[in-house]
Amino acid sequence: MFEFFAKNMKLDNHKLYILLIYFLWLSSLIIYFFFGDLIKFGAVDNGVKLGSDSAYYLSETQNIINGKSSIFENKTKFGYLTFLIPFLYFDVPLYNVVLLQILLTAISAFCLYRITEKYFSKFSGVICIGLFLLYFPIQLRNFYILTEILFINTSIILSFFLVYFKKKNLIFIIFLLLFLITIRTNGILFLFSILTSLFFYLKESKKYLYLIAYLIISLIIMFPLFNYLNFYLEHYDFIENLNRGIIWGYSFDTKKICEASCLSKELINNNYDNSILGYIQFVSFNFIEYFKIFFQKIFWMIFRVRPYYSDLHNTYITFFNIIIYCSFIYGFIKQPNKLFSLKVINYYILLSIILAGLTFADWSGRFSLYILPFIFIFSSYGLFIFIKKIFGMINQKRNNTL
Repeated sequence: MFEFFAKNMKLDNHKLYILLIYFLWLSSLIIYFFFGDLIKFGAVDNGVKLGSDSAYYLSETQNIINGKSSIFENKTKFGYLTFLIPFLYFDVPLYNVVLLQILLTAISAFCLYRITEKYFSKFSGVICIGLFLLYFPIQLRNFYILTEILFINTSIILSFFLVYFKKKNLIFIIFLLLFLITIRTNGILFLFSILTSLFFYLKESKKYLYLIAYLIISLIIMFPLFNYLNFYLEHYDFIENLNRGIIWGYSFDTKKICEASCLSKELINNNYDNSILGYIQFVSFNFIEYFKIFFQKIFWMIFRVRPYYSDLHNTYITFFNIIIYCSFIYGFIKQPNKLFSLKVINYYILLSIILAGLTFADWSGRFSLYILPFIFIFSSYGLFIFIKKIFGMINQKRNNTL
């Protein structure tokens, strides 16, 4: 069978492979729609699946429409509530939200293909689009009334416009960046990634006059950014959530669900303010224990398996992780140098991992989903080289036997 594929497979048939991947993706979504009740992930209801925060988004959007609250009171969820308003205002069935999210996923998948094509090759792009569309923990989010899939799609589309940057698209890029931040606050990491990449670009290019101007503007921007972050932390009950442990809701010490804290040792909480200053104080008083948790959070964020998942689910994730992360290392090493947009993606992956370690109690590995599409970009090249070598060896062996 391998010899048959090696003989007949042509790496330049990328358009055909893309169509095949889209077909498999849509087929998988249709199968889940009709047979979702047979898997642990759960069935959809009228084409929609509601998560724990869905009721809040829907009720708050309705309150805004009815004039009971202002959309500007929801600064940290402004973007997603705005996204939902037209559907609720015109009383459009919620499955149309799902259809729009699926359409955006299809668009962002093609953007991933084009990004990977520019950095590596067309066939790497084919592999990347396959990894993204056929990774079910991401794709099942299309059915949810939650921020995840909209955030992921927006970040990919934003990256596409950075990779294929044109001055005429600058306003649209700024709009996408602001929209990303207002969908989920951690979208601000994309702004930090751009600013960090710009700093090193100006420094390496020895454009010192621009660098001075950049530093001055950055200092000015930091004040409203810190105010925005403090506003978010105040309403998030940040310190209390930090005190909930490695995986929110599950203790590896007791092997049980826990409601208050999942730590074997309580962290010191002297009623610090929910602010950046309060966070610094909290960490300083719990430095050793806190950074033990920091590395454990990162491990479980990346590894993604959970004790309360089915064995089949954990086996699938483990097998996928081995393939993805090994090939990621190869692709990361072989990535093109000195590309501004690629540096932005690198910093976004790095900062997202650090932020999850410093802050979130990542009970379901959900924060790894935000960066997996960008990890796929590098993994696709590693997989492409592996596939190319395998088929090359098979063809060479076949030729030697002729």
